[in-house]
Amino acid sequence: MFRKTKINHTKLHKFGYILIKRVMKICENCGINHEGNYGSGRFCNDKCAKSFSTKQKRKEINEKVSNTLLIKNTKDVRFCEFCGDELPRSKRKKTKTCNRICGSKLKWNNSEYRSHMTNTTKERCSSEEEKLRLRDIGRMGGFGKKGYTKNNVYYESSLEKKCFEFLDDIKINYKPHKPIPNSSKVSDIFLVDFNIWVELDGIDREKRKKWLKENYDYWLDKLKIYESEKLNYEIFYNFNDFKGFIKQKLLSL
Repeated sequence: MFRKTKINHTKLHKFGYILIKRVMKICENCGINHEGNYGSGRFCNDKCAKSFSTKQKRKEINEKVSNTLLIKNTKDVRFCEFCGDELPRSKRKKTKTCNRICGSKLKWNNSEYRSHMTNTTKERCSSEEEKLRLRDIGRMGGFGKKGYTKNNVYYESSLEKKCFEFLDDIKINYKPHKPIPNSSKVSDIFLVDFNIWVELDGIDREKRKKWLKENYDYWLDKLKIYESEKLNYEIFYNFNDFKGFIKQKLLSL
């Protein structure tokens, strides 16, 4: 490759410009030919210039870095202060326990926290109005645990959750909270393959009817609709009874 270059030489002044050959250099690190445009021309680029200085000791440097990281990771390992399980890396700098259950139990083991919560509860229940409110909630079956199962099915009680997850595990076709025919009310479970409507009564409404009041009336209205529409329905008070019923139905198929 050739380029024009102006030179300052008395013997060549009459020519003005001459053609000279460009000199290529060899990179001292990677060995490729280059034009020498980077730095002093010893290396072809920034990467080769930086790596050349540590090339002879690269193995030693890698071992040193590896050992440093290993020691750092070992020091960083932390364990749950309640159950002793190793904490996930994302939680090691933020929490003392692996989950909320362990966290609550660890707090309760603290005598100061336990004393504080006990005094707070006593103070709260010193009001007759608050005491009656909490009593009525308990008589009606509590607040109810709501959420979604692992298959994203919405449940309104812990009994519903167990039943839904059991049906999913054994691949039973069902519809949760299906509207009852000719009514605005909904059932807890409709077993499609068996054509059976299921009501889950985990709080035993018959025993609590004195405190349930209008909620108990709503429950009775649902049962009357099942009867008037001549629908096959079953009532279950616990998970074991429901589980046994389903298994018996499967055996009869």
